[in-house]
Amino acid sequence: MPISLDRLKVPDEFVLTQEEVIKAVIDYLITHGWTVQLEAAAGGHDLVAAKQEWNAYIKCKGSRGKRQQEGMVYDNNQLRGNTGDQIEKLIRVQGEAANPSLFIMANPGLDRMKWVVSKLETGLDKLDIIRVWIYPDRTIKWDIPAHLVHIVRTLGIEKN
Repeated sequence: MPISLDRLKVPDEFVLTQEEVIKAVIDYLITHGWTVQLEAAAGGHDLVAAKQEWNAYIKCKGSRGKRQQEGMVYDNNQLRGNTGDQIEKLIRVQGEAANPSLFIMANPGLDRMKWVVSKLETGLDKLDIIRVWIYPDRTIKWDIPAHLVHIVRTLGIEKN
């Protein structure tokens, strides 16, 4: 359910839509030598990227819908629901993905969003799901499971 930024106890630092998150991820990956394809099928992952023999499947979410009025954002329940949706879509694609593959969930780097995801960190690491945090200035920060750090570094992705 959308909520006004004014009604949050601690207002979000910034607001990004899913489309803005997708654009930032695409730009970052292309800059780092990946080819990126936007997936048209509804209900699945948003992007498939390729570099060397690796594929990356990426599911993105924003902190507000593109049709929501200015000043409205997702409430905490919606953020949790969006996180669950990302995880489900990435687990589903793991069963069909070409090997070798990476699985990435991309979100705005909001404190509220990071808090929701931090509660799932150990499980996400076991599921090989990388977390990407997008900021309005296009800064991208990565939370990478320890056992994947060496692999992603060889692909031009750095852990922050």
